[in-house]
Amino acid sequence: MKQQFNNKKAALLLGALISINAFAQNNAPIVLASVTSPLNPIIVTATRMPTKASDVLADNVYIGPEEIEQAGQTSLVELLQRQKGVTISSYGTGGSNASVFLRGTTNNQTLVLIDGVRIDDAINGGTNWSVIPLTIIDHIEIVFGPQSSLYGSDAIGGVVQIFTKKGDGPAKVGASFGYGSYGTSISEASINGSTQDDQKIRYSLAASQTLSMGFNTIAPNNKDGLTASGRTGYAQDSITGRLSQEWSKGQEFGLQFLNSRLNNQLPGFDPQEFLYQQTQNQVSQLGTYSLYSKNQVMENWRSLLQASAQTGTALNHAPGTPDNPAYDSTLNQRQNIYTWQNDFAIGADILQVLAERKTQKVSSNQLDYNNGDFNNLTAPYPFLGFSQTRNTNSGAIAYQLKREAHLANFSLRNDSITGYGPQTTGAAAYGYFFTKEWRANINYGTGFRAPTFNDLYYPGYGNTAILPEKSKNTEAGLHYEKPGLDGHVVVFSNSISNLIQVSNSDTCPVGTGIFGCASNVASAKITGSTLSGTVQMSSLSLKGSFTQQNPVNESTNSTLIKQAKQYGNVAGEYLYLKLTAGIGATFSGRRDDFQGANTGMGGYTIFNLYANYDLEKDFSVFARWNNALNKTYQLSYGYNTPGSNVFVGLRYAMK
Repeated sequence: MKQQFNNKKAALLLGALISINAFAQNNAPIVLASVTSPLNPIIVTATRMPTKASDVLADNVYIGPEEIEQAGQTSLVELLQRQKGVTISSYGTGGSNASVFLRGTTNNQTLVLIDGVRIDDAINGGTNWSVIPLTIIDHIEIVFGPQSSLYGSDAIGGVVQIFTKKGDGPAKVGASFGYGSYGTSISEASINGSTQDDQKIRYSLAASQTLSMGFNTIAPNNKDGLTASGRTGYAQDSITGRLSQEWSKGQEFGLQFLNSRLNNQLPGFDPQEFLYQQTQNQVSQLGTYSLYSKNQVMENWRSLLQASAQTGTALNHAPGTPDNPAYDSTLNQRQNIYTWQNDFAIGADILQVLAERKTQKVSSNQLDYNNGDFNNLTAPYPFLGFSQTRNTNSGAIAYQLKREAHLANFSLRNDSITGYGPQTTGAAAYGYFFTKEWRANINYGTGFRAPTFNDLYYPGYGNTAILPEKSKNTEAGLHYEKPGLDGHVVVFSNSISNLIQVSNSDTCPVGTGIFGCASNVASAKITGSTLSGTVQMSSLSLKGSFTQQNPVNESTNSTLIKQAKQYGNVAGEYLYLKLTAGIGATFSGRRDDFQGANTGMGGYTIFNLYANYDLEKDFSVFARWNNALNKTYQLSYGYNTPGSNVFVGLRYAMK
């Protein structure tokens, strides 16, 4: 009954939005820009070069600076939850482990970039979302569907690219401070700008700090056996910067970096004495660094040469117990990426040629549970050191065609992984403009996800015989876009084979532990459709989306873990003189969790409100009220989510 009720609410909310859209088209004055984002933003991620959103054939989302500023104490993951085609899971506070799912795929089937630099976890797979600060982000792009023919491994569900703030024009200084529920405070300061001479120098620097006392994340139905243990807080410090010089027209050299450190508490059992519950600390650090040179080599030839590095560290500290001393486990990884991208203009078309090399190194020091004594729960487990490296050499070619009402994209890529072999992926897309407002597209693409270092090599678990996960995705879309009004219908079908899961299969190597090894034991098929739209009137902006999907594990004929069959969002924003006010709703159907039978999580709808008031030219006050109706719901079975919470603050931003 609860799921049916939530589905009815979703249908009513979407129907209301469509009705308002129709009224606006026929009766309301229309403006040329949304209150929260540009109507036709420039999207880089879908083609690896700046492209108007109306010319992008892949389904996509653009999250602009205004929407990020309105986030309050919202985390990055919670902001993504409010976008079409996105669902999430988490284990409680903003510092807890969290996952992002694009159109029914898993967290480790999504590629994440920060300013063009990959930040995937090469040891365990996926991305540590909680360590990425929201406050120093300028805008975000989401591109759905396999993008491996442009980016290589992991881009099965799509790509999320985060862009940090950059400078242009006269120097601008900004700062903000806010305080809210759960003892959460967020401070941020930035400066950016550029010189105005012929050899323009652009610069930006931003820093932020978040402190939170958190809340009790353990729910009464926790099947891990954990009991309520009080608040688990977190602290995050981050800094990002850019510096570049355009030393002559079309010639630019620059550097950029981001560094973020997260220290969060989490409830758990002592890793050596499972009967002893305690509050532990997890310290994670993320760094991205890159040097780049953009060059207009010839009138029809643009080149991008970039050298990047991504570092990641994680330390888990378990306090001592009456039987065992304190214990620290560590994970360290580094990857260097060298990219040379060349874009050749051939009339109205673009030919893109790419060469790339990626080197990865990982190491860890953890307890070896495969060789422990399960009959003696107080006996210490032995330590296990682990270190591996691998290289990936890649080459890709893409062609973008534009002929009057016709658009087409073609791409092909080969990734050769040391000791593992080559992987070839491709994509083709075609779009047609029936009129200036109406267009349609059909896309086909393949993707893959290479096994992680743990999947391949971790003692007692790794299996060098496993194959990469592979996907084949087909989607079609119908789009209507005009100033002040747009609507989109996209249908998709994504088949994923060779899913990597732990199993005691016949392929496990000798020496595998009692839990089994990494194995290709499952396949999945995700079919569905997404309806989305926006309308902008003179002072009112509305948007909404609804996704109906069927994410099936074909090996067990069951719904994929943590995936909802229905979900979506609606939001409205009103501008009156110096006041901007908005309301949004996020809804989801029922989901199942990992922990066996009877772990279904019911559907939910949560409402969020926000407001901003301009005190003076550069000063404003803002407030946000998340989960305003104090809805009790779970994103991971047995773990609480934030209740009704408020955040207020003051912002200074030079205009």
